Amino acid sequence: MQLEMGARNFARLAGALRRATLGGLLLFFAGFGASYAQSPNPAANGTTGQNNEGFYPGWNLGVRFEGSTDSDGSVYDLGTGMGYNFSRHFGVGFGVPYYFVGTASSVKGKNPGAVSGSGIGNFGADLKWLFPGKTMNYASTVHLGAPTGDTKKGLSNGHATWNWANHVEHGWGNFTPFIDAGAGNTLPDTKYFHRPYMTFGYNAQFAAGTEVDAGPVSLSASAYDVAPWGNQTVYSRVFRCSSGAKCSSAGKTTNRKNYLNSSVSSGGASLARDNGFNASAEFKPLKTIDLEVDYSRSVPLRLNTFSFGISLDVSAVLRRGSLTK
Repeated sequence: MQLEMGARNFARLAGALRRATLGGLLLFFAGFGASYAQSPNPAANGTTGQNNEGFYPGWNLGVRFEGSTDSDGSVYDLGTGMGYNFSRHFGVGFGVPYYFVGTASSVKGKNPGAVSGSGIGNFGADLKWLFPGKTMNYASTVHLGAPTGDTKKGLSNGHATWNWANHVEHGWGNFTPFIDAGAGNTLPDTKYFHRPYMTFGYNAQFAAGTEVDAGPVSLSASAYDVAPWGNQTVYSRVFRCSSGAKCSSAGKTTNRKNYLNSSVSSGGASLARDNGFNASAEFKPLKTIDLEVDYSRSVPLRLNTFSFGISLDVSAVLRRGSLTK
């Protein structure tokens, strides 16, 4: 009898440890999550486009690894977005990205001690709205950021930030033209372009294009424009302050690629102005897994950027009970 009771107690203890471990892992990933409001995801993607009903109410959790590489360096981030959808039209999310930054050999040659690295970025919170309809789908996201990242590594601009992004689309068969418009006091990354720098200063962002959906594969092409106004400050991700030095601008500059020579640059609106075009290919082998490759061309920076993204909808896996359903 005592042996049976001991076995039962051991089984209960093992079960509690498994639940505690799982909970700890979820909290760990959520703590290093990335819930960026880069731009609202097209409403036609995933279950939203299929049932035209909006968000899935309740808790949601997703893991994503993404990044960009070009001749000026590479920027990757790993995180898990965690949030709660109060209805099919409104939800909240939060997280903190963990960055991995690679520096071009040309920058390393100038100052080997001023090379960026990895670290935690800014804590962020999202307020998300989604209103799908028969004629038009509309999505909007307000992103608020706290300066928790290291400014010397270019992982934060040292200021509280906000961005308001809007997405409108209309589908004709497999074609879905869309328009994006947003504004904020910093220039957000997109899935096409993780910039080798961060900014602080008011700006508006615009994009227009179309997506072609062919089952598990979708293709998209778009043009974008960034229109800043007022004074702008650029914080390099690939060139950081020397140890013990104060990160500050040496003076105003008009060189848009000064982020390759200095950790902090300041200037007028032209310092952060940008425009170009994007292309993307997305593949969903399963409903819970999303793979994509992207290309972006910045005309003013003369920069060709190649990006990728790998994401897993953990909440959908937990609801369905397996990856394959």
